Amino acid sequence: MLTATKAWALAHLLVNGTLADVLLFGSFLAWAVADRVAAGRRDVQRRTPSSPPSRWNDAIAVVGGLVAYVVFVAWAHQALFGVMPMLPH
Repeated sequence: MLTATKAWALAHLLVNGTLADVLLFGSFLAWAVADRVAAGRRDVQRRTPSSPPSRWNDAIAVVGGLVAYVVFVAWAHQALFGVMPMLPH
């Protein structure tokens, strides 16, 4: 999740140049980098609760993620932020 946050923040920093964008996305990037470094330095890895492994759970996660991605790219990003992410502006 931290890798995805770093990629998202970096991508937004590359295409947005206002001070507000640099502060927002730069803060997310700095947090994700610092959290990843801190996680690597922990002595004990905490066990997180999870569902039992199964292909059904994987399918739900992949299909749900793809549906959320398509909805966000096709409609929600424009509705919430006023920018179509896949079109040059």
